Amino acid sequence: MSTAPAAPLPERTTAPAGIDGRALARRRLVLWLAPPMLWFTAFMLVPYAIMFYYSLGTMDYVDFVPGFSADNYVKALTAEPYPDVLIKSTVNGLLTALLSSAVAFPLALWMAFGLASPRRRALVSILVVLPWWASYLVKVYAWKTILGAEGVLNTALVTAGLVDEPLSVLLYNRFAVVLTLTYIFTPFAVLSIYAQLERIPRSLLEAARNLGATDGEIFRKIILPVSVPGILAGAVITFSLGFGDFVTPSLVGGPDDLMITNLVVNLLGVSMDRPLASAIGVVIIAFSVLLLIGANAAERRTQVRF
Repeated sequence: MSTAPAAPLPERTTAPAGIDGRALARRRLVLWLAPPMLWFTAFMLVPYAIMFYYSLGTMDYVDFVPGFSADNYVKALTAEPYPDVLIKSTVNGLLTALLSSAVAFPLALWMAFGLASPRRRALVSILVVLPWWASYLVKVYAWKTILGAEGVLNTALVTAGLVDEPLSVLLYNRFAVVLTLTYIFTPFAVLSIYAQLERIPRSLLEAARNLGATDGEIFRKIILPVSVPGILAGAVITFSLGFGDFVTPSLVGGPDDLMITNLVVNLLGVSMDRPLASAIGVVIIAFSVLLLIGANAAERRTQVRF
């Protein structure tokens, strides 16, 4: 008895496993990126777009009139007192960045290489960030109390006989503003520099010593070049925070020490000039972006890889 040959089974076409894997990886990447991108769009891009929209308009008494004019930008960059205050804010930010870096670098160096025990480094790190747990206003008022005519510093100077009467130059001037900002923002510089110094392999330092390098040569040729990106990062952070601060100048600065953000607050709360305030805000953002681009370029040129 003859049987008919069985019909051949149709060939199964399956996509390569690599394609499914890549598609799954793309879906996971989209799921991971969607929340931060939505957050960035809702709380960064949209407010910036609204601010730019307002900066191109004008005010009719208390009513906003949409427009497409650059008059507010011209006024923000040329009309007094805005350029002078912008320069003053820049100088205060630079002084804050320089002093914070000068204070932070020795402390970060000691934390990275002077403390052999990880437990001690952790303890000092906690002490560095401990001031962040206190209220910002409390810290500013503390320095106002220290520097005031009847403050701790003046009382000590008068008691010691170093001065006949309290010094009035310690408060309500740029010195008080920069000193307070330096105290408040130095921890940012400390952690930035310390994180960079922690990247240096201890074996590299031991090898340099075994080859006859002195401590000074190790510092100049290894530690200092490696720490430059951390110093730049800390300086950018402290500059930006000092440049944009408005509470400290209001409390410990004088009438001639107002910063650009104080003018923005006055324009929004007193003058109700939202277009001009928005234009100043856009100028500040553009200035910050240029600063970050320059710092990033400097960091790439000075970064040392192991």
